[in-house]
Amino acid sequence: TKQMKNNLLIALLFSSICAKAQDASDFPVRKWSLDFGGSVGVFIPFDQVKDTKTPIGSNAITALQLNYRERFFTRLQFGQTTVDFKYRNSFPTINSDISAKANSTNLGLVFGYQRSFRRLQPYVFAGAGASFIDAPTAFYDPEQNRINYRTLSGTHLQVIAGAGFNYRLSKT
Repeated sequence: TKQMKNNLLIALLFSSICAKAQDASDFPVRKWSLDFGGSVGVFIPFDQVKDTKTPIGSNAITALQLNYRERFFTRLQFGQTTVDFKYRNSFPTINSDISAKANSTNLGLVFGYQRSFRRLQPYVFAGAGASFIDAPTAFYDPEQNRINYRTLSGTHLQVIAGAGFNYRLSKT
């Protein structure tokens, strides 16, 4: 249903822990540099159906980041979000409950700004991409008095925004 899709899309906001591999040596500042990193985190939707348990899940992202003069960057990111999915529907002669996992494969491009202060490097970014969402659903066939279960797949706009910081543990 439309409400189900909206809840799943709204739920794509999550918190994550970011890990990033980077070269922080004493060499002169390079105009261009490339970083490879990613994040893994807990997925907790903020829009819930009243009197229902909060569905939680997980999120993992791999990113390739192109830096310009150590301050500006663009990042191509690919990730997977999995969340507990509950769906209840009452048909004329039968009730249906679905308890499954819903998956979203995400591809996005973001632009950001970062600045170093000794070992601390705060950053902000924003961008957009596509989410390919698979959600289970049920359809009632009154002629056969049967419930047919299917997976609905769709492509949706993904709005990406975030902030955080990197902390340099050592110079190499």
